Amino acid sequence: MTNTAASILAATTMSLRRPTVSSHSSYAAVLAGQARHSSLSSDSHLSGNGVDSRPSSSTYLAHSGGMGSSQHNAIRPATVPSYLAESAYAERLASTLTAAFNPPPTSALGLSSPGKKPQSHRGLSFEPVENIPPADEPPSFLPSRWNENDKSPSVELLGNGLEVRFVGPAKVSESDAAAVRADRPMPPQCGLFYYEATIVSSGKEGLIGIGFCTEKVSLSKLPGWEQESWGYHGDDGNIFCCQGTRKAYGPKFNTDDIIGCGVNFRNNTAFFTRNGHYLGVACRDINKGKLYPVVGMKKAGEHIRVNFGQQGFFFDIDNYMKKEKASTYEEINKHPISQLCPPLDETTLIQALVAQYLAHDGYVDTAKAFAQDVQKEREALQSSPGQPGISCLDPKGDDDAAKRQKIRRAILQGDVDSALKLTNKDYPDVLKNNELLYFRLRRRKLVEMIRKVAETVHGDNNGYMKNSYNGTPHDDFDHYMDIDEPLNCGSEWDGMDVEDEEMSRSKANHVKNALAAAVEYGQQLRVEFSSDTRPEIKTPLNEAFSLLAYPDPKNSVLAHLLDEGGRIADGEELNSAILVSMGKSSAAALERLVKQTTILIQDISEDGGPGAFVNLRNDFLRDDDTTPYQV
Repeated sequence: MTNTAASILAATTMSLRRPTVSSHSSYAAVLAGQARHSSLSSDSHLSGNGVDSRPSSSTYLAHSGGMGSSQHNAIRPATVPSYLAESAYAERLASTLTAAFNPPPTSALGLSSPGKKPQSHRGLSFEPVENIPPADEPPSFLPSRWNENDKSPSVELLGNGLEVRFVGPAKVSESDAAAVRADRPMPPQCGLFYYEATIVSSGKEGLIGIGFCTEKVSLSKLPGWEQESWGYHGDDGNIFCCQGTRKAYGPKFNTDDIIGCGVNFRNNTAFFTRNGHYLGVACRDINKGKLYPVVGMKKAGEHIRVNFGQQGFFFDIDNYMKKEKASTYEEINKHPISQLCPPLDETTLIQALVAQYLAHDGYVDTAKAFAQDVQKEREALQSSPGQPGISCLDPKGDDDAAKRQKIRRAILQGDVDSALKLTNKDYPDVLKNNELLYFRLRRRKLVEMIRKVAETVHGDNNGYMKNSYNGTPHDDFDHYMDIDEPLNCGSEWDGMDVEDEEMSRSKANHVKNALAAAVEYGQQLRVEFSSDTRPEIKTPLNEAFSLLAYPDPKNSVLAHLLDEGGRIADGEELNSAILVSMGKSSAAALERLVKQTTILIQDISEDGGPGAFVNLRNDFLRDDDTTPYQV
């Protein structure tokens, strides 16, 4: 992509950037949209080799399931390891559970949950409809502990299922042992799964095996002694890849050693590490179905503790992940796209997509500037002025785009009345045929009126309704929004501190008048929509009313309603409705391309493969300067 196209894209509202999942974030924290506890600062506590140097967080997502149930696995923590923090898998998993990453609207305004911002761009920030799994499809959680109901009776679980200790009797024959599987299989969609086992005690002989297997494998043998089982053994350092076939691989391991096991679903290989050192590829062609982490042991005194990602790893798995991701993109970039859309070459195709997106969404001035910039660039390079695709870059003569731009600009400025007037003038049927959109814009006006009041007293510590409700909202706002009562704000807002030295009497009167106007407009909305009991009408309307109950709404639990990003969402929704009324697509070609690509990547990564290492949103569509990959 040319620098011009890249800069234009960065300047638009096409951001897909979700809330960042930190290396120490649990799914629970991500799903709740919460920052970590204040005792855990935003500064990184990971050492260079990926080891977490601080105490782990106790914030977890409670989840039931797995193979069987017991008091041990009824509630289990689920964390996202650092190497998966920016992956499409972690993003999809969180989205599947509560849609906390760019949540779809549950009200007409799309702002029903405190702390959540509206989508940054219609059609891109949300998962496509085709992308939503069936409601009864269970989420693919990562392994989190050993399974109490899937173990040999010769081992016991300790430490909330993270420790395994051999309790006998001792296994005499070479192949006889006691093993335990993890609670969940490793999901291929994550691309890479890695865990580490600390040898708490190797006993006298160190007859411990660490690896993975399918659920069909017996738990009476060390990993690697049967089909569909792979393991690294501590007594001899050999690797066993199915049916007891051994080969020299690495050093022996003993007490206090940390052994890591990684499965790479990109190329279906497995590797092991010892005390942070990569030992190389151990097994190939391991795609045999659902694979579970497994450990086995044979003698008394043998004891291991596992880390499935609840803490930092000793091996720098983050760097390994980066290298695998880079290799994936190297492979992708080898494929030519010159014939993707003949006769347009790659550069012209991208420029055409950007230009069409800008014109489609009403960014007329930006589209014209972009077309002029591209034309100058081509002239400087002495390109042919008649080259295919050049004519589609210039949106001149598109009166409709100019009209939509005026409407959008009015909404972005908070001037809802002008937007409604222009819409009814140029597109009279749009709001008539879109009742929810009409309500959404009316409600937007109420929010904007309350915002103006709050901004008028923004620098005043007293707040504009001090002592009126003691800072807490009432459960029922009908006492001051009652449609049968005449508007009388004098008694309701007597608590306003108009004697503050920094607030003049004229300013106080201005605030009172603006507040009275907001209350009166709210009463009008309640009358107009009093018979409509739909949640998408009632809930967001009550939320807007609730803003009036706070001394300082900009610092209340409903402050998200005042976020100016809501204007963007409303502008996009109105623009989309206008386009549909004209028989045009509600989404630009570039938006449809992003949607389709996202779905295709998800489909091809269901069983692993290179697609699992691609996150279109994070890798290319971030709204900051840290996008790791460039076209």
